[in-house]
Amino acid sequence: MKKINICFYSRSMATKVFSFIGKRLEDLDIQTCYIIHNQKDEDRLEQDGCKNKIYNLTEYIEKNWNNDALLSSVDLEMIEKKYEIESLWSIFYTDRFLIYYTYEEAIKFIKLHISFYLDIIEKEAIDFFVYENISHFSAYIFFIIGKFHNVRYLGFSEPRNFSDKKFHFTNDENSTNYKLNQYYEESDFLDQELVETREFIKNYRIHKSQPKYMDVYGKEPKLNYKILKGILKYPQYLFNKKNFFDYMRYKDKDANPLRSFKSYLKYNIHKLYYQESNEKDTFYLFPLHFQPEATTLVNAQNYEKQLNAIDLLAKKIPIGTKLYVKEHYADLGHRELDFYSKLKIYPNVRLIDPWENSRELILKSVGVITLAGTVGWEAILLKKPVFLLGNMFYSNFKYTNKINDINELPNRFKNHSLLELDDQDYEDELELYVASYLKSLQDGSFIIFSPDSVMSEKNFDSLYKSFMHELELINNE
Repeated sequence: MKKINICFYSRSMATKVFSFIGKRLEDLDIQTCYIIHNQKDEDRLEQDGCKNKIYNLTEYIEKNWNNDALLSSVDLEMIEKKYEIESLWSIFYTDRFLIYYTYEEAIKFIKLHISFYLDIIEKEAIDFFVYENISHFSAYIFFIIGKFHNVRYLGFSEPRNFSDKKFHFTNDENSTNYKLNQYYEESDFLDQELVETREFIKNYRIHKSQPKYMDVYGKEPKLNYKILKGILKYPQYLFNKKNFFDYMRYKDKDANPLRSFKSYLKYNIHKLYYQESNEKDTFYLFPLHFQPEATTLVNAQNYEKQLNAIDLLAKKIPIGTKLYVKEHYADLGHRELDFYSKLKIYPNVRLIDPWENSRELILKSVGVITLAGTVGWEAILLKKPVFLLGNMFYSNFKYTNKINDINELPNRFKNHSLLELDDQDYEDELELYVASYLKSLQDGSFIIFSPDSVMSEKNFDSLYKSFMHELELINNE
């Protein structure tokens, strides 16, 4: 392998994975460096034996918050022009932690992030920026600036809800599975791969497995010890000033210990708005996304305000149909109190109880409309029309109705890709796509909030081997 320099964006729980991989690379004398957000992540890297350079973002921002000379040296209009960024604000608003800032604070944070990354790129001569999915401003701006300076991005990405033992690599801000697209274009598979593909499709249609993240999030909010503990900790929270410069904590509403209690109260009010599906209805299914999260903030920016998206869809669906809006399990009790009440003004919109079976709703629907959700992938496997408004890994599937302009939607409803399509033609194309999908998956699980087995040295070793293999393939191109 040619000599390379790798920068790991090692924040939060990803630190456990990247410290393992980074230490292995250091032992091979491969040049590495690490970007972290706070002292806790830095301590983790050092405890795991990583000795190469660590860059602490919080420390840098705190040190330079009032450095007028440095701040004045960063010309944001010039940055937009040089790096061909349509608007830095569009990147800023992909970050759920920054949106509560004042204008003056926002400008400082943007400038200091850019200064921080330009300094690292210059000092380290980075070849690869390694992270997970681009899901916030800090990683997004590093990706854009790095690309200009020939820094290649390689991200570990969870393959949604179809495996807890595999992952895939991505190389852009939309979490694109580039190997899937490559294999789909080539459409060259061994007989055994096609046999496994048919078995996968058959089993999926018979048995619906629950997404792994549902083990953590798919639960009804209830009064429990965690809620009571949060209530007791609230006075302490009021008197302890949070670290201003750790931008993922400053003004972070989720850091409030009363968050779970508020969710419990709101969920019990929200339940009053839930409705059951009606056997007589002809409907399109629109699954709500968990928010704030990258699926909408990055992959579907034009429709990130989901009430606005519902307003548009209610005006576009054909007469005689309804829009079934179904809540995401992970968002129960998290939305504002008036979110559901605002849906009542639309006579053709029905808010469906989140505990209704999603698979049954997909099968009964005339189609699924999604911003960037896994439900669209499930609908494809179940042979239902999918209308995709954002960017998702299945965008490239031949029979996905990718909507680039919302005004196209009424016509696409009437002339979508599955109308009058022979069933066997669909099955043949689906087989090629699923075969590409399965072939693109790598050994190892990157579901970093999952059980101890995922955080085991055995799993980390699988991730390391898959990473090294992919790195060698890319580096030798």
